[in-house]
Amino acid sequence: MTPPDLPPFADEGRRPDPAKLARQAQMDHLSQVPLLQACSKRELRRLAQATRLELIEAGQPLIIEGRDSHEAYVVVAGRATVRRNGRKIAEVGPGDVVGELGLILRRQRESTVTADTPLEVLVLERRALRTAVEEVPGLGWKLLETVSDRMAENASSRRSRRA
Repeated sequence: MTPPDLPPFADEGRRPDPAKLARQAQMDHLSQVPLLQACSKRELRRLAQATRLELIEAGQPLIIEGRDSHEAYVVVAGRATVRRNGRKIAEVGPGDVVGELGLILRRQRESTVTADTPLEVLVLERRALRTAVEEVPGLGWKLLETVSDRMAENASSRRSRRA
């Protein structure tokens, strides 16, 4: 008989696989990202396999304006401020993605993102994203739609600031 404070599988000699639990948590986080909500479980699973979790201390930069782009980030927990030319343009939090345009378009960073609180982020590198897109063709189209939308939003906000 299993003592009441142990999980039901404890008497069977099995233990949960920490890597599998972490991957499931990453899939859960990715499924909450508006950018990825149209993705299937298979697509999310492949993306989760391509990410790693990083912790960023409050006050530290996640992205620095003018630097080369090699990763995109999904905010899992915490808050950050986005600044362009030193001016605050946005705040980001859980479920937000930053750095995807520079990553896909191979552009230098257009803004600086600094952690206001400790941040947990999923990191997606260009090579891992490319592999995921090649293995899951529908994913590429979804990302193309998202990047197009983001570029249109950026162009619209720049025009409205000039007016």
